[in-house]
Amino acid sequence: MILPNNTGGWFLQSLIILANQTDRSPNNTFGDYLHLPIGASTDSKTPKCYGVYGCFPIEYPWTTITRPVSLYPESPNKINVNFPVFNRHNRQIPWKLDLNDPKKTKGIGINPYGNIYFIAHGYIDSGDRPWIQDMTNALLDEDPQGTATVIVVDWGDGSSPPYTQAVANIRLIGAITAHVIHMVYEELSLPNTYKIHMIGHSLGAHLCGYAGYYLQKDFGLTLGRITALDPAEPLFTDTDPIVRLDRTDANYVDVIHTDTLPFTSGGLGMRMAIGHVDFYPNGGYNNPGCDGPVQDYITQEKGSLFWGVQQFVSCNHIRAHQFMTDSIRSKCPFNGISCDSYDDFKEGYCFDCNQDDGYRCFKFGLKSIDSYETLVSQGKIMDAEPIKVYLMTNGKSPYCRTHYKVTIKMSSSMESTMHGGEVGDMWIIIHADQHNATEKMRLSPETVSRFYEPGLEYTAVASGRDIGIPKYAYMEWEYKANPLNPLTWRILSTPRVYVEYITIESLEHRSKLKLCPIFGNPVQADSENLFMDDYCKDYNKRFSAGSNRYND
Repeated sequence: MILPNNTGGWFLQSLIILANQTDRSPNNTFGDYLHLPIGASTDSKTPKCYGVYGCFPIEYPWTTITRPVSLYPESPNKINVNFPVFNRHNRQIPWKLDLNDPKKTKGIGINPYGNIYFIAHGYIDSGDRPWIQDMTNALLDEDPQGTATVIVVDWGDGSSPPYTQAVANIRLIGAITAHVIHMVYEELSLPNTYKIHMIGHSLGAHLCGYAGYYLQKDFGLTLGRITALDPAEPLFTDTDPIVRLDRTDANYVDVIHTDTLPFTSGGLGMRMAIGHVDFYPNGGYNNPGCDGPVQDYITQEKGSLFWGVQQFVSCNHIRAHQFMTDSIRSKCPFNGISCDSYDDFKEGYCFDCNQDDGYRCFKFGLKSIDSYETLVSQGKIMDAEPIKVYLMTNGKSPYCRTHYKVTIKMSSSMESTMHGGEVGDMWIIIHADQHNATEKMRLSPETVSRFYEPGLEYTAVASGRDIGIPKYAYMEWEYKANPLNPLTWRILSTPRVYVEYITIESLEHRSKLKLCPIFGNPVQADSENLFMDDYCKDYNKRFSAGSNRYND
């Protein structure tokens, strides 16, 4: 079974709605709120308090026109959040942090001099899911000093349906997490909390925001970093910053958006830029590889129908944590660049990291903070609007790709002009040497063939395997004939286009190369056409000698 990408979102939304109906208690059903006037709740507006964790109101801004449903968090005993601790030497049977026994904190393997990561899952999820184990192992394996600790925020008992209740629960879980962080800070005598990095997926992203908020509010401490992995959109978009994650919740907040279509169109993640740097891989939706059959996902989940279907229908949503884990292990230069829009990025308008027009390159994923701090220290980033960064990925792991800006200069020679323009698709394979090349990359628009007209330039950004510095390339021309239009038939000659030269720029390696076809020959359809820099010299010599043809 293969469905369009947004069909999965609709299916998951249906599952959410059905799940919301499984608990029919008066205070827990989404349907029971549909008849209420905007801003109303089923209880008095008296905040519900949970001791040291504080009180939780549900009036404005928690209940608004854009957020018509607001519930109180369930009790700490019912939510039963756990904090298992993992380090390089202990990954199987972890100790757990216990707010009721703070003295035990010193003996459970947290290195006070190393990085401390907290990972928080989302709705209908739990702390023992394979993706959390995978991310935990990556963080521990790739830690240079071997001193890192990973603490999982396992709130599986509070993440069950209905969704509205899970949304309410993360407020309390965030407050509890802030107390846990403060306990670690106190018991281990940490100099500050700058080495504490929270990573949250979906609802877990907003949970991290609440933890950062309460850590500041209750203890005067600030998290070093929050990485939000496709933060949940329903009941959070267009809300007050106190209701959702925002850039004030940590010293550095980076966000990876992967499922940003509107909820009404099947999306589950936020499109709003809410961090210091917001990354939009593949434009933030319709990620490559998310159009496979559901059977593949069930197989990946060891035959589990529930988890397989969940992975299938939320493929774009879960790409965020898959990208993040890949960025931890990747030896490929996982980069993106700031730009006004994804369309501008694909057209190559934002490709030079060193221009004075404000476009900046950022490492993607775990190392993005390095780019941000370097640019801040250089005075190239001011504390202003969030920075939107775009990049392309592969359809499966390894997801990292190198970006190539390819500009095709069509010939304006007499032969080219007389031949006229052609409609078709242009492809390219870029080589560093004979044994090191990219895959075949499409340069024409994804959905339609392009008309290539003599004398004009056409630019596209493609992504492929990292090969280092490009040296030469093969171009392929795929001609598009219309069987109903005899003018497009090429019976007596091979379809061709006349390309004067191409330029190839590498975003990651900051290189630029000009290549030409041998003797200025036209690019023939259905064959590989070699382009080299030496051929540009040969062509220049022939052209300067007075030839007005490419292949005289």
